[in-house]
Amino acid sequence: MRRPMIGVSIERHPAAALPCLIDTGTSRTRLPGWMANLIGFDLDAAEGVQLGLGGQIVKACPAQVTMTTLAGTMPTTVWFCRGWHSPFGLLGQEGFLDHYRLTLDVREGWFALEPSA
Repeated sequence: MRRPMIGVSIERHPAAALPCLIDTGTSRTRLPGWMANLIGFDLDAAEGVQLGLGGQIVKACPAQVTMTTLAGTMPTTVWFCRGWHSPFGLLGQEGFLDHYRLTLDVREGWFALEPSA
């Protein structure tokens, strides 16, 4: 089965786009710190929390953004993670899945996102 990944872009920044893994096990949507730099969000000045991600401790800072995917466009909160240099993001329960209904068929190898009511 292919992994449930979709492309995400932030606001009107065409360079701020990356593939993201739909991660039902993570509480919040997390994006790598380099994306914050692309949209001009200053991670050094932002308040954040320390957390473990990808086998390291990173500073995660929340930011209100407008996120666009093939499933739609929505204002939401994402957590940019300074020190996490991943080529992909994690779409978690808060900031992404709380906007959609996810249907996953492991046997047939597909998934679908529908706007939540």
